[in-house]
Amino acid sequence: MYPREPTVRPGGRLVLHVSTAESHYRVAFFRVGLQTVHLGTSPPCHGYDLSPGLPDQDWGWPPEEFDIPDSWPGGVYLAVITAAAVIDSPDAAPAIDARSGRTLFVVRRQAGDGPRILYKLSWATYHAYNASGGGSMYHTASFVPTATATVLTTRRPGGGTGGQLSFPEAIDVYDESTPREGFAHWDLPMLRWLEREGVAVDFCTDLDLHRDPDLLSGYRLLLSVGHDEYWSPRMRQAVQQFVAAGGNVAFFSGNTSWWRIDLADNGDMTCVHPPVSHPKGGQWWRSAPENAMTGVSYRRGGGWWDGPRDPVGYTVQHGGHWVYEGLGLRTGDTFGAEERLVGYECDGATLDRGPDGQLRAAGTDGTPLDLAVLGVAQLGEGWQDRPAGAEANAVLGAYSAIGTVFTCGTTDWPRVLEQGNSVVAGVTRNVLRRLVNRGVRVLGPFPARHGRCLAVAGHPVTFHVALDRPVRDGTRFWWTISAGDRPAEPVEGGLSCATTVPDEPGSLTVTVLVEDEEERLFGWTSVPVLSRRQAAQVDVLCGLRDLVIAAVPALSPTAEVGVGNRPFGDPRWDPVRDGLRKPMGADTLRKVLVRADQLARIAAPFVQETEEKAP
Repeated sequence: MYPREPTVRPGGRLVLHVSTAESHYRVAFFRVGLQTVHLGTSPPCHGYDLSPGLPDQDWGWPPEEFDIPDSWPGGVYLAVITAAAVIDSPDAAPAIDARSGRTLFVVRRQAGDGPRILYKLSWATYHAYNASGGGSMYHTASFVPTATATVLTTRRPGGGTGGQLSFPEAIDVYDESTPREGFAHWDLPMLRWLEREGVAVDFCTDLDLHRDPDLLSGYRLLLSVGHDEYWSPRMRQAVQQFVAAGGNVAFFSGNTSWWRIDLADNGDMTCVHPPVSHPKGGQWWRSAPENAMTGVSYRRGGGWWDGPRDPVGYTVQHGGHWVYEGLGLRTGDTFGAEERLVGYECDGATLDRGPDGQLRAAGTDGTPLDLAVLGVAQLGEGWQDRPAGAEANAVLGAYSAIGTVFTCGTTDWPRVLEQGNSVVAGVTRNVLRRLVNRGVRVLGPFPARHGRCLAVAGHPVTFHVALDRPVRDGTRFWWTISAGDRPAEPVEGGLSCATTVPDEPGSLTVTVLVEDEEERLFGWTSVPVLSRRQAAQVDVLCGLRDLVIAAVPALSPTAEVGVGNRPFGDPRWDPVRDGLRKPMGADTLRKVLVRADQLARIAAPFVQETEEKAP
């Protein structure tokens, strides 16, 4: 059994395609969540026993239409074939995961006054691992893919449950109850936890997002959960535009957006497998790195697919960040190792050491430079797959681009969440609580130094919230500031807030909640705290740069690089040919003297301090 379309509206019509050896059958419908609730059973339908099709072609089984009542709430549903004569215990919950006689579908409400959170089922990834008909993105022996790409139909059994497995022999030793390839393994733990917490969400599938990118406009937060591996360009574009407009995304997932696919109107998916360069497929990093959207990539992470894996969890950075609010964490603490939180597949980023000694995004691999790296897990040499070799890691973090993008960096977050890890649960609650509000940009700290927003310990600074509308009567602004591992403290302010940078190593995070009668907005920014000595070094280096440019007009940053305009660091720079390209007049020499005097005054106290401390 399989649906023609995986999504239906309340009051709409669901079309199921069924093959059964029974002459007559019924379909029982269940809503899936903390409890699997029976909502009805169809009248008897005539059964047809038909052969399976091929994995790349619509199986063409006969359709049967079912009316979905207006009263059915939005959610994830399970359709189960049952005998026509007797309905055995309709209140008994059926097994959600099975190889036949089941199919998943989504009842999707119209966005509006309902939940502000949209949960996206990874429909494309389910089908990439669905081997019904003898083929998948990983098993193509029984059919011949095209010369450039593999095509799979979604109009066949499978899609989260009810289909043949690509890796039936692969057992997850940390959750043997369900196979890794479907809904019950990746999504059901999260759905149960959300319902237990009283968090209301609407649902959609990849196909909905691909067909109608505007559906995101009715929500504040999009959830990607578990193993969300296959993304089309339209899906990515929709999400990135959503964030740029103030929407938020939480990736409680790993190996996210690794493969690039194309989705046809009928749901057929095309992907270049194995990875070769092609406009319709391949791995995303080859054309447009996925970490520009997610902040992380499997290319810097790794996988451990078989058997028990190393006990790896996250090591905390910046325990005072809002993601860790109320958890009492400090830099260097670890969590999740005992439960093997990191894996079975995880995503990371290229990292280097910042001025505070903490790891930060290098920004050389597509990851945004302003990604707040809040947790790092180094993957040892024993990992079964480490695309980046010795640099392999998993990263938990967030960045702000008007809206906020949070990433947990690992597929197993939902499993450990439902198992009750207090830190994983606390982080999840903090993310949901903050990101259910529309995003707004926070600018600062000001005054800028050398064209950059820098936070210097002990210095007064100002932050601004960049509203895209006039301030309404009765608007309230709630500012907080946190440095290093310090808990956030409130700061008075309105459109701006003024404070003094704490003398605390690590990062400084400032948040604002803007609230009026119509809406709530949430914004934040994180910057490293520079010591006074580090700030002086920045001043000296930037001053030297200005001095060089003033002394040698040919080195103007707006001039075209070429013979006679090579930077000092270029080994081909020649003091006669390049240095004397333009004569230095009296005004230029005067500027040199002024800047040199400024540098001397900046450096002098630190030279004296160093000499006094010398033995």
